[in-house]
Parts: sequence; structure tokens; C-alpha cells
Amino acid sequence: MENYQSEIARAREISPEKLIYRLREMFGEDRAELATGGQFRVGDERERAVAFPSNIEELSEMMRLASGEGWRVIPAGAGTWLEMGARPTRFELVVSTAKMNRALEYEPADLTATVEAGTQLAAFNRTATEDRQFIPLDPFGDERSTVGGVIATASAGPLRCAYGTPRDWLIGVAVVHADGRITRAGGKVVKNVAGYDLCKLYVGSFGTLAVIAEASFKLRALPPCEKTVVFYSRDAESLCSLVARITDSDVQPAAMELISPYAEAPPPFDAEHFALALKFLNEAETIDWQVEEAARLGSGLRHTTLGSSDAGEFWRAYHESETSPRAEFILKLSALPADLNALIADINRALPPVRLRAHAANGVVRLHGDARWFDGLKAEERLGKLAEMRRLAQTRGGQMLILRAPDEIKRQIDVWGEVGPGRGLMHALKEKFDPYGLLNPGRFVAGI
Repeated sequence: MENYQSEIARAREISPEKLIYRLREMFGEDRAELATGGQFRVGDERERAVAFPSNIEELSEMMRLASGEGWRVIPAGAGTWLEMGARPTRFELVVSTAKMNRALEYEPADLTATVEAGTQLAAFNRTATEDRQFIPLDPFGDERSTVGGVIATASAGPLRCAYGTPRDWLIGVAVVHADGRITRAGGKVVKNVAGYDLCKLYVGSFGTLAVIAEASFKLRALPPCEKTVVFYSRDAESLCSLVARITDSDVQPAAMELISPYAEAPPPFDAEHFALALKFLNEAETIDWQVEEAARLGSGLRHTTLGSSDAGEFWRAYHESETSPRAEFILKLSALPADLNALIADINRALPPVRLRAHAANGVVRLHGDARWFDGLKAEERLGKLAEMRRLAQTRGGQMLILRAPDEIKRQIDVWGEVGPGRGLMHALKEKFDPYGLLNPGRFVAGI
């Protein structure tokens, strides 16, 4: 252990340029690059070394090299969510699976597929559309979102209302551990041997246990039709009441997103009204009935049905705005669904007008803001304001995560919050899977 710690100490001295030279010498010129600016940016570092293995075997070799040299590694896919999480204690190398982008097996008759971790989810779903199938996940971000990144961050967008999260569709993984070992969990078919479902352990683990290399999913038949309906109100309470009525009815939207008014809102949204966007996926006749029933439940509220091109543009922009550099702060708060309106009222009292979006069916709220949130406040008052937001969420039975914030804020506040009694178990898992702390050091909950 002492010798290994001295290796890690020496690893701190290696420059990104020297590290790139080593990787190119061993794996080829196109397997490593020096990234600057926003490309694969993790924190406020000036530049960073990035490795690009082409398959699971090469990933294993790279991790074995990194482990032997004591390099701390940050796993990545396309790199669009690397700013999420706490600041790393330090790191030498980003390992991106972006070149690992093949569909290894796809069996339309079985509704299953196995793909490499760097496969773009949107690209695979376009291919599966030919067989009227899809992996029913829609992570926030743009079309670069990779399967491995979606699993590692447990990212789920508006469709979680109907289809859940990555845990619900993942049936198997192959991972590479910090020391280069390859292990597999789960399987490639829906019915696997009974036992511990270890593949779920990697969902939301944020790359702290192993690097996800391959993933197997069950698929769904692609609904033949879709339609988006938007309801409007000057207050959130009316729309939250409509959400409650819809939840208690036979209306089953695939997505149900509550959006606050904001100045630069594109049509059909505006700066004066809250909006509730409902997306329906089903047979045409079923959708028509559900839209009619939703209108009855929301009688008294103005509503409009978006054309297909307008709806497509809205949902695309809605997803991409979550990774837009325009928002200096992105907070994610949660509460019991029944307390959604109360949480929104708490937020409006605590902060100036913010861009608010909520998964209305499950009480998850995301806030977009900039430095104007804290105009006139001293540093300690800014931290106090964030702590107050966290307390408000906890009072409602939820929690607050800081998905994005300037580095000076991340240095002073825990972006994840307290994890409670699970803290000890999470540290034990980290110790078992990555005993030397080489993967994503210090970036996850409880300092893992």
C-alpha cells in the first residue's frame, strides 16, 4: 500500500503532454489528445489529457496502465455532463468511450440489444426505428448523449413519466475496473438466472465503481402516433391541481412537464403563464380520447395542441437546454408529488424569478439561473441561500442537488447533500470496487 501511494504521489508530477505521449506511443496517435477550452472540461483546469479506447480490450489495457502508474481517471462518454458533481480531488486522465460506438447485438424478435458504452442513444434509436422499436429513455442533453453516460448518471428526461429510468431497461453490463479487470453482470436476455441484479449497481454510480464498456437493454415497441398538448395558467397551483386530476384518471401521458414563465420563452410559451406540456404516445384513437379527456379535466384552462414540427422542436430544445452553457446554476430539487405546488411556492419566495421545469408526475424540479440570483449578496450569504433551498426541499421530503455551479461555489458547499444511513454502505462498495480511489476521486456523494 505504501509503495502504491508513492506511485500516486509521483503521478501528480506527470504533465498532460507527457501522458498523451505515453498513450500515443502504446495505443496509436488517434487514441489520445490534449483537450482545452470546454472540450471534456471537468473543473477549472487549463487543459486535460483524454484517452479514446476503441473496444473493451483496449479500455482494459488503458486502465491497467493507469492503475500501474497511479493515474486518477475520470470516465466519460461524449463529455456533456462532466461538469456535474463535486470538484475532483485531482485527476490525470479522462477516458472517453466515444470511439466504442458499435451495436454488438440487436435482436428485434427478442426486443433486446447490446451496444458499446459510447453508442449515442439517439443514433441507436434511429436504427431501431426501422423495426418500430426503441430504448425508451430520453436523457437531458443533445444527440451526443451516450449509453454509458446515461447509465452512469441515471439520466432520465420527460419520458420517465411513462417509462421510468435507466434501471428499468438495463438488463446487463460489461465493465472495466480500475485495475483493468473485465467483469460482466446481468445478461443479454430479459429472463436471467435468479440472484443479485448487480448490473443495477452501476446505474447512477457516476463512474466511481468501474468504467461501463457495454450495456444490454430490453426495448419497447415504438408507439405509432404522438401528440403534444399544452395547458396555460398564470399560477402554478391550477396546473398542479390538473396534474393531480390526470394522475387519478385513465389519462396516461408519456411526459408531463411543468414550465414557469420566462422572458425569452419561445412560442407557444410566454413570460406571463406557467405551462403544462403533456406528450401522448399511443394509437391515434387512444391519443384522441386521452387529449379530449385531459381537456375535460382541465376545463377552464386555455390549452393548445402543437403541430408535429412545433412539438418536435419544443422537445428537442427542452432537452438541450439542460446542458446549455447559458445557465451558470442548475439545481435539482425533489419533493413528494403532492407537495409540488408548495415546493414551487417555497422557491418563488426564496429566489428571484427563475427558469423552473418540473417532472410534474414525481415532484422533481430543476432550476436554471445565473449570477443575478445572488446580486448584492456576500459569499457567505450566497452559500446560505443555497443551504436554505436544500432545507426547503428536505422539509418537503426531498433533497437538492447542485447539477451546475461555478467552481468557487463547489469549493464551499457539498453539491450532493447528505446521503443519510446509506453513507457507510456506499463507502464500503467504493472500497471493494476501487480500493485505491482511482476512479472519479472525490466527485460523488459522501466524498467518494
